[in-house]
Amino acid sequence: MSDDQTDEQQAYEERLQRRLQILKKQFDAGKVRIAEGLQVIDSLKRVRYASDGLVDLSTVDGLVRSMALAVEAMHDREEMKSSASLAQIQNEYFDFLHNNFGHFFKTMVDRGLTPHEVGRALSSSPTNVTELTRNLPEFLAAIERYWSAAGPIAIAHVEDMHDALKGVFGGDLFPSSEENIASKCSIYTDTLVLPDPFLRTKHMFDRLGNERKAYYIVKHALNLLQYRSLACADVNPPIVVVLPDASALEEDEKQFFYRLGQEDALIHGARVFGRRFATFEELMEFCQQLDTIERAAAAVAAPERVLFDTEWHGSIAEQLQRATSIEPYSAVIGTANPGVILASQALGRMSTSNELLIKARRLRGTPIIDAPTSWQYLVWKLEYDADQSEETAGLRDLHTVRGLQTLAANEMRWLGRVPPEALIELRKVGALGEVREILAKGVEDLATANPSNFYRTSDLVFDNIHTAFAEHQKNIDALSAKKWKFAGSDIGSWFVVGSLAATAAATGVPALGLAALAADQVLKAPKLHEIPASIKALMKETQELKRSPVGLLFKYSKNGV
Repeated sequence: MSDDQTDEQQAYEERLQRRLQILKKQFDAGKVRIAEGLQVIDSLKRVRYASDGLVDLSTVDGLVRSMALAVEAMHDREEMKSSASLAQIQNEYFDFLHNNFGHFFKTMVDRGLTPHEVGRALSSSPTNVTELTRNLPEFLAAIERYWSAAGPIAIAHVEDMHDALKGVFGGDLFPSSEENIASKCSIYTDTLVLPDPFLRTKHMFDRLGNERKAYYIVKHALNLLQYRSLACADVNPPIVVVLPDASALEEDEKQFFYRLGQEDALIHGARVFGRRFATFEELMEFCQQLDTIERAAAAVAAPERVLFDTEWHGSIAEQLQRATSIEPYSAVIGTANPGVILASQALGRMSTSNELLIKARRLRGTPIIDAPTSWQYLVWKLEYDADQSEETAGLRDLHTVRGLQTLAANEMRWLGRVPPEALIELRKVGALGEVREILAKGVEDLATANPSNFYRTSDLVFDNIHTAFAEHQKNIDALSAKKWKFAGSDIGSWFVVGSLAATAAATGVPALGLAALAADQVLKAPKLHEIPASIKALMKETQELKRSPVGLLFKYSKNGV
């Protein structure tokens, strides 16, 4: 036996001794119980101590070792969580933002401006731009250091909020700065999970000019500070939580989502151009040849699958002209080639959709989207997964609820403009709890539908949701008549008219929305050995729970109330 092997064996035995000590302490504390009749009971009875007081490892079989490993993981997770509360992490994060941007936030509120307007104003002044960007690298580094330490703890806290209905925002860098998304949907969720936008955009700052850097840093900070009172409110569960994306902290996860995005971009590209591509490289080589707007527009076989923004109108050529002239597209991608922009748009959107589905599953929540463009790409992604599963897994009658299958298109009245102060008071007094239960039941029924019965189940579930919201309309009318006020705000002013939409797909690995990911012979890329360990663990849990991916869209009607 080599010295290296001896060192490895010694290190393993030390870890095992620690695990066995933890296992004994957890037993003694009554935190571990074993059902009668399990084989591991006999294995535990055979464990003996050596003369040095340590466990004689030759008496520890595989069952006990596996049990000790699981108990150690749970113990270490609880120890990690006890090092900092979720409230402490959120307060420290928002205090840091307030210390750096609080004076701008006060000016914004006093003058009734939006984060976008303040960002535009400050970034138009060369002096302000110089001041804002001078310490930008240090600011971003501080954010990254904080989340590297506190992020895993905060994520564990949110994962373990088992009784809360969690909405996980995604599809874009951050919710629109023009409105507070918590005001829109936090009546219908217990906790809304928002991403840290600085981590999401750190790769952009290397490619943007100083004026755009100044704009985004101010916009992100002020947009975040709009949620400070909700995230730091003394309520349980929290109304809003800001978490880092795991992909921003773990490079292997980031690359994994990128590879998944390539696979979906291949499928999307085949739809757009009416031809198949064997690899993503082949798709990019084809698109690089579309180096003029005329060539790119002529190559599009399915214009309905080309989507830059749902608010953009005009021909494909006109939209490509707009895309090539807007800095976020050309600067971030690093080219003005219209063909490459077409392919990169699909890659970015599909990577984002994959990440949202996996993040929501990890946090045991439901994806929440408030941008119709992002919503459409999520629907397409789930559609492609369902098609692949039907082809590869032999499942029949797979059903995708295609967007925007709404509960009441632009006719639904709902509580979607609730002031933050009123949300906090509502939560503290426990008012309107029945409202959130309406969506909770429908989403949970849909999420747990067995893929093989999905076609039949989905129709029933949506009938149930329709019925529930019809009853909700009666409650809305009753609430309006009561003239209630919370935090000085009349409940009648909270009503909006708009769309509530849902999408779902049954796939080979339901909750991840990744078609047949568990079968190596089916998976094209990435191969199973390339999947990060954290994702593999999530896959195993997902298969056991048999959840299907579900997304929700909250969107106001342009006509208002």
